[in-house]
Amino acid sequence: MEIIFQPYGKRVRVQKGTKIMEAAVAAGIPLETVCGGKGVCGKCKVRLIKGSYLGGETQEGLMLACRTSITSDAVIEVPASTRLLQQKILVGGTEREIPLNPNVHKLYLKLKKPSLSDQKSDLSRITQALEREEIVIGNVSLNFIQQLPLKLRSSDFRVTVVLIDNDLVGVEEGDTTDKKYGISFDLGTTTVVGYLVDLNTGKDISCASRMNPQVFYGEDVVSRIDFAKTDGGLRELNDKILQAINEIIDEVSVGIEKENIYEISIAGNTCMLHLLLNITPKSLAFSPYISALKDPVNIKASDLGVKVNEKVNVHVLPTIASFVGADTIGVLLASQLDEGEDIRLAIDIGTNVEIALGSEKKIIACSAAAGPAFEGAHIQHGMRAAPGAIDRVVISDGVVYGKTIDNATARGITGSGLVDAVAEMLKNRIINNTGKISDDLDVKKLYCDRLTYEKGEAAFVLARGITVTQSDIRELQLAKGAIYAGTNILMKELGIKTSDIAEILLAGAFGTSLPKENAQVIGLIPDIPLDSVKDIGNAAGVGSKMALISKNARLKAALLSKKVEYVELSGRKDFQDEFMDAMFFPHSNLNNFPHVKELLG
Repeated sequence: MEIIFQPYGKRVRVQKGTKIMEAAVAAGIPLETVCGGKGVCGKCKVRLIKGSYLGGETQEGLMLACRTSITSDAVIEVPASTRLLQQKILVGGTEREIPLNPNVHKLYLKLKKPSLSDQKSDLSRITQALEREEIVIGNVSLNFIQQLPLKLRSSDFRVTVVLIDNDLVGVEEGDTTDKKYGISFDLGTTTVVGYLVDLNTGKDISCASRMNPQVFYGEDVVSRIDFAKTDGGLRELNDKILQAINEIIDEVSVGIEKENIYEISIAGNTCMLHLLLNITPKSLAFSPYISALKDPVNIKASDLGVKVNEKVNVHVLPTIASFVGADTIGVLLASQLDEGEDIRLAIDIGTNVEIALGSEKKIIACSAAAGPAFEGAHIQHGMRAAPGAIDRVVISDGVVYGKTIDNATARGITGSGLVDAVAEMLKNRIINNTGKISDDLDVKKLYCDRLTYEKGEAAFVLARGITVTQSDIRELQLAKGAIYAGTNILMKELGIKTSDIAEILLAGAFGTSLPKENAQVIGLIPDIPLDSVKDIGNAAGVGSKMALISKNARLKAALLSKKVEYVELSGRKDFQDEFMDAMFFPHSNLNNFPHVKELLG
């Protein structure tokens, strides 16, 4: 049977009884889905214009795409609120100057031609020339030997040899030493970013990004793990991430020959790396949360399914623990948290949140289950950073000012917008320190056109059709509470207090867009001077690039993987205590936030 999706005009043929969400995936139609098709988030509403179905309708004739099966030819309308708009993807980060020392080497050789008096083999002629250059050779690939006779003779014995980690992998006619490229990837749960890098200079040539196509199967790693456990689920998730990687390679390599790409580096959280390598992530979901790998991995691109050329080596950065992955290693490389005596706090806030604290003496790290709320999960009008999303809010004297991305008509609110809104509501006493929307008569009078009820609960209107509900505030409390509680546990483990933290480094898409003062107002980050709170952008991507252009950075990454001490928060009674205290705005103990205490009066 045939399904037509409007307003896209896309058609797809599916079996009778196929869920609308599955048909949308097959048609390449991007729908909002936060819960991974469990029917919980309510974001995937569509309208059946024509056809028959199985499943219950929601309000106003809408139905959940993940819960409704089509039983005949159908026409389905995807409302604007359900369409997954192009997200603003963070690609930049604070670059670090490091000595250029890539794993890839190219050497131009002018060889003496063979003769009856010089009958050395072609390979011996190459290896002896390299030995004269004091280059130690590792393995020699079969592909290298197969190409060698023809390449030598068609170039008058003037060739460039390619070595990856001292292994001979390629031979090219003439002098091609100026053409040496690599690609570094930041493999996020929500987004994938790739950078084409000139390995002769260490400079970026081009960059491309896109949504991780796995978001169709859920927005967080738990949803992905659940889907990976279904029949064929792991292979499907693997195919999707390889699709994104290959598309990015095609995009960034326009203008160069793919034959001149020799290495790829990849950073990502532990679950994403399992899915990339087609390894079941099932054991990550159950205590004691064991991953299949921790050390760095080197694998041929062709074995992985990455479409470049037969020479390319894929280097996967090491991880720290089941939920503190290679992306955190990338952040540590980029932030140089292990250098210097000052104690610094790095928080990478994306779909998942990783926290690292320390100095050259010691670094400890943990993960906090907080990110999905900042991506719009469980928020009534929550959405990613896309056009029309409210990302800044100011409230003053009864007036609400809201800014949307691209100044488009408001259609939802981002995580940073939610932080702003709740902090401003706290400053203006619209909510109290428990997060409860106020019953105060003076407040009600001042905001009479803003205070309302939505689906039976108190809410505050930000823009036409966009509210912050009491449940939204609770979700933010859970998220920020987990982050601050995790931070406090790490401080206790190091035996320090807030005043001992010299800097807070905010990484990741949400971390970089986070309004710093209001993040402190709600108690998401510790109360230190705001000029000591720094954005470091896509630090995981920067760290991945560092591993691409420097063998020293790879060595450091491997050492950090072993040096960093992981703190498991689950099951700790003191974490539960810290979490409950951190549920207040900004905290149950205002003395932990002296500047905020003064601001709130």
